[in-house]
Amino acid sequence: MDFAMDGNANQNLAQFSLRDPSVIAEPWAFYKALHAAGSVWQDPGTGVWLVAGWRLIQEILRDNERFSAVVDRPTLRPGGVPEAVREIQSTSVPSTPTLVGADPPVHDRLRPLVNNVFSAERVESLAPFIGGVIDGLIDKFIADGRCEFVKAFSAPLPLIVIADQLGVDRDQIWKVKEWSDAIIEILGLMGTDESLVSCALKQKEASDFLLGQVRLRRREPVDSILSALANTRDQSGAHLTDSEVVSILTQLMVAGNETTTNTLSAGILYLARDPALQDRVRAASPREMRIFVEEILRAESPVQGHYRRAKVDVVVGGVAIPAGSVIHLRYGAANRDETVFPGADRIDLARTNAPQHLAFGGGIHFCVGAMLARKELTMAFRALLDRLGNLVLDVDEAALERVPSSQHRGLVALPIRFTARS
Repeated sequence: MDFAMDGNANQNLAQFSLRDPSVIAEPWAFYKALHAAGSVWQDPGTGVWLVAGWRLIQEILRDNERFSAVVDRPTLRPGGVPEAVREIQSTSVPSTPTLVGADPPVHDRLRPLVNNVFSAERVESLAPFIGGVIDGLIDKFIADGRCEFVKAFSAPLPLIVIADQLGVDRDQIWKVKEWSDAIIEILGLMGTDESLVSCALKQKEASDFLLGQVRLRRREPVDSILSALANTRDQSGAHLTDSEVVSILTQLMVAGNETTTNTLSAGILYLARDPALQDRVRAASPREMRIFVEEILRAESPVQGHYRRAKVDVVVGGVAIPAGSVIHLRYGAANRDETVFPGADRIDLARTNAPQHLAFGGGIHFCVGAMLARKELTMAFRALLDRLGNLVLDVDEAALERVPSSQHRGLVALPIRFTARS
C-alpha cells in the first residue's frame, strides 16, 4: 500500500530523534508525524529508515526474500562499539544468529524446535505455578495500601517464572533482571562507553551461566524450558550447538521478563489514571479481559520495533530504499495506525481486531513466548483487580521516569496506592 507524501509533514520530522528522552517518554506526536509524512522516513542522524505503517510492516515481515533479519546492529550507534566491549565479547560464548536475528534456512531449522518446547501444553501446565507466584507477591504488599509496583510485582512476577525455567534460584532472580537490563541497554543504543563495557561484562556473565546450565542439564535433565532446549535434537539427530542454545535462551530470558514487566506496569498506569476504565476492566468478562491485555500491548508496545536489512533495492510505500540499508520496523507507530485501529489512542474493550497488533512482531519471527506472556498478563491483571481497589498513582505522573531506550518502552518505577478488597 502506498501513501501520499506530504512535504511539510516530512520536514516536521526533523525535530524528532529516537535518542531524545522526551520522545522516548512520549513518542505519540512523532508517530503521528511519521504517518502524516507517508509512514516511511530516513533518520538523517543514523541513516536508518523508519517504517511506521501497519500494512507496510506486515508486508516486510512476510518478505524474507528481500528483507533480512541479520543486521549488524552495533553500527547503528554513533561512534560504534568501544573496543573494550568487543574484547569482552570475544571471550564469551560465540554470538550466533538465532530466532529474531536469523533468516531461513537457519531460522527454519531452529524455530520448530523452540516451538515444541514452548507448546500450549507446557504453558498451560505452568498456570498453577504462575497463580501461586501472583498471589504470593500481592500478599507481601496488600496490607500496606501502597507499593512501588515495578519492584513489588511487575518485575518479580515474570522474573520468577523465567528464572525457574532457566535454573536460577528464587533468591537470585534479581541477577536475571541485572543481566536482562544490561542486554536491553546494549540494544537501546543509548549507553555511554563506560556503561556499555559494564553491560558487556554482565552479558558475558549471563552467557557463562546459561552455558553451565545447558551442560548440567544435558547430564541431568529436569522438567524446564532450558533442559528441554539443551536436549532437543534437530531432524538430523544433532543437538543445538552451545552457542545456538545460549543465544536462544538469552533471547527468552530478556523477552520472558521485559515485555511482561513493561506491559503490566503500563496497564496499571492506564487503570490508575482512569477510574472509569478501572471499573470496566474489574467487571470485565474473560473475553473483555483478554482484549484489555491486547489493547495495552498495542497501545504501549513494550518492544517498540525490530530491524531489517534490505537485501536488494526495494520500494516501500512509494519510497526507494537502496540495497544494504538498515530499516527499523517501528511497531509502536504501527500499533497506533488509525487506518487499522480507529481511535488508536484509546483503550477499547470492544475493539474486534485488537490481537492484530505488532507488539510480538509478526511473520516467521513472531515472538515464541507470546503465549506465556499473555497467560501471565491475563492472570495477573485479573488477580490485581480482584484484590486491589481504588488504584491511584502515589506520585505526580510527570515525575514518572521511562527506561532510557530507543528500542524498549517501560517505566523505571510506578508508585501506587489502593485499598484491599474483601
